[in-house]
Amino acid sequence: MIDLVSNLIQRAETVVVAFVALMAIAMVVVTWARTRAFVPTLGAVLFAMFVTWATHNVDFLESQIGEDIVTESNP
Repeated sequence: MIDLVSNLIQRAETVVVAFVALMAIAMVVVTWARTRAFVPTLGAVLFAMFVTWATHNVDFLESQIGEDIVTESNP
């Protein structure tokens, strides 16, 4: 039973990451279509890259935040 739930959670994480990547692409396309300008589109691309990187590296971010909390609570 635990394996089934674990697999379902892993699949859900994969779907969420794929959805975030798809929405990032859509955001860049919509920004380009509305403005037809380089700077806003570049900003959308950079933001999309950051959000996609953050969703792919949640484990890394959680460990860094955990280390920061331990460091702050033990001066």
